[in-house]
Amino acid sequence: MIEAGLEFDGAIDRLVKAFIDLPAQLRPVHFSHEEKPASDADRIADSKRFAAFVSKSKSGFFLLGSGLTYSVRIATGKPLICDCFLEVAPEAAEYFLRHMSKAMPIFGFACAPGERERRNRVTTQQGASKIESWVGRDTQRYVPGLYWLTLLPEALARQHGLPLAAVSALARQHIDLGNGQHLFRFYERPEEWQETSVVTDLIATLPGVFDVEKIKPQLIAATNFL
Repeated sequence: MIEAGLEFDGAIDRLVKAFIDLPAQLRPVHFSHEEKPASDADRIADSKRFAAFVSKSKSGFFLLGSGLTYSVRIATGKPLICDCFLEVAPEAAEYFLRHMSKAMPIFGFACAPGERERRNRVTTQQGASKIESWVGRDTQRYVPGLYWLTLLPEALARQHGLPLAAVSALARQHIDLGNGQHLFRFYERPEEWQETSVVTDLIATLPGVFDVEKIKPQLIAATNFL
């Protein structure tokens, strides 16, 4: 399983078109408000039915295919968030990010689920309660992190004072995709995040990138859930 995430500036039509234009291996087939299709008739290929569904789905929806789950979350006044779960080869996940970059996301990534948790999830024990929370994902405050594959637009890097040259210097691969979109690869395969500290060490030296290590001392001092 590879987890990917994309954030957009609210252009739902541009996002939907990008999904429709994916190659067959990555293209969703059904639409739904649940993680499974409610009816086999709810097919994206039925453009009229699908368009009506999207227009009525004010808080989001799922796009589904074999080994593919794309969850689109919509909130008024906030960016569109797309959580993607892909049972595909690493090469296909890279193609997915390259393709979706054409829709001009604010930010994007792909990685093993364990790496996503390592960069953006914290756990603390308060008495008998174990409290877990996602942190550091607000692109208005910082770049959420660096991962196996990181889609980092120039606009976001500039917004947070992050020098792309410093990121590129330690990345295994840097691809300029055009239109201000840059794709960085930090290891050959997604599971290799466990074998190296290169990203953790890099984040610690960079301005503008969320660093979970810097907030861990605050967890010790926390006295309640909030």
